[in-house]
Amino acid sequence: MYKFLCFIALSFFISCASPSKQLEAIDDSDSKELTFIIELNTKGNSKEKIEEFTQYLAAFIKEREPSSIYGYFISEDGSRVTLIERYNNSEDGIQHGIDFINGPNFDKFFELFEIESFITIGNATDEFKTFTAENGFVIEYRESIGGFSRK
Repeated sequence: MYKFLCFIALSFFISCASPSKQLEAIDDSDSKELTFIIELNTKGNSKEKIEEFTQYLAAFIKEREPSSIYGYFISEDGSRVTLIERYNNSEDGIQHGIDFINGPNFDKFFELFEIESFITIGNATDEFKTFTAENGFVIEYRESIGGFSRK
């Protein structure tokens, strides 16, 4: 019983001594972050093939790019995938585009996927919009009309 009480006391002390991090709320209208929501058709490829490639791509991007979120989500039947990417700003989004277009995975990506919709949420710069249009990406842009993120 003594050991149990000591454990409880120590746990309480540690939890009280650990400063909790206060997160600041930043209005979306003031944020430079961009989020991509891309709906993809898997073009009849198997779930296994899609999963293998997306896991490879996630590891590839994680090692090379500044995205803060990068994830693939597949439908139950394996026919559709949602790709979500978040970048700190338009410049990071442009750099990702340059790296993707000129990188080793561009052709394989379009062998496995067809883009059905590409939505960018956030305050994309004119430079970002010009870059994506010049490179053939048809994007629907949405700006914030209310909301925040905590950091």
